[in-house]
Amino acid sequence: MTTSMLPETAPPHSPSRRATPVTPGKFAMWLFLSTEVMFFTGLIGSYIVYRAGSSPTAYSNLYPPATDLSRLRDKVGVLIKSAGPDAHKVLDELVHAGLARSSDDAARLVEAAPHAALGGLTNEKAAELAHALEVAGATVRIEPLKTHKWPLPYDDATNPLAVTLTAFNTFVLICSSVTMALSLAAIRQGRRWKSALYLLATILIGSLFLGVQIFEYHSLMFVHHYPVGISASGHFRPDVSLFASCFFTMTGFHGAHVTAGVLALVVILVRSLLVGGFSAQNHAPIEMVGLYWHFVDLVWIILFTIVYLI
Repeated sequence: MTTSMLPETAPPHSPSRRATPVTPGKFAMWLFLSTEVMFFTGLIGSYIVYRAGSSPTAYSNLYPPATDLSRLRDKVGVLIKSAGPDAHKVLDELVHAGLARSSDDAARLVEAAPHAALGGLTNEKAAELAHALEVAGATVRIEPLKTHKWPLPYDDATNPLAVTLTAFNTFVLICSSVTMALSLAAIRQGRRWKSALYLLATILIGSLFLGVQIFEYHSLMFVHHYPVGISASGHFRPDVSLFASCFFTMTGFHGAHVTAGVLALVVILVRSLLVGGFSAQNHAPIEMVGLYWHFVDLVWIILFTIVYLI
């Protein structure tokens, strides 16, 4: 029995695309971003736990955060909407009524208008004080006690955060993601100078975001005088309430990440301007910094939604 030996024929070859290799740099960046995901997940999760476990009476319109309201349930307050044309008379009346130790204390109280609240008053005392302040030219209103588990958005009596300003800042940061993506697309096409221009735009937009955040911090901590429901001192600082501590911790960590991203982009920009810095075949650093930048932008959208809007 003979077996015919036929020559083996190779299967027809079909051209296929080569898969992009996973470089050590890309692997390291994805590993780093995984740790960042875990970090911010823990941070945001802690915020949610603190908020869920907060007392139903932790924040009110008449008293500083975390005040024990067990003996103040039947008390009311007087809300100063405006000091009127002669603020000195209003200040003197507050000092005379014993609600301010000095004219300076009274002035800081009035600066919190239209939400300056004087709590702990009986109905009779509140009516007398309201009448006296109206005679002095102020616009006032007797205010019942209102309590909240957590400061509500747009509630000027308990929440000082400027949602409109931060919404604009969120839009600014989203724009920086667009310019970052355009920079990467340009260098992939070999357009080095166009890529550098978009990198510069990303740096400027990211710096604008940080500038707005610094302005917000300065206004909260030093400039504005807020009503007592936000802070007993009139300023919103990390030590005035649990909400304030959470706010500055979460946004502060994110701001540090944005700062690190801007510095990294500056280094990448300098390298891109050098002869032979990056090309269509060699642009991994731009891609990796872009991944980090998009991650930072995504985290901010989550923080903005949870802290400012909910």
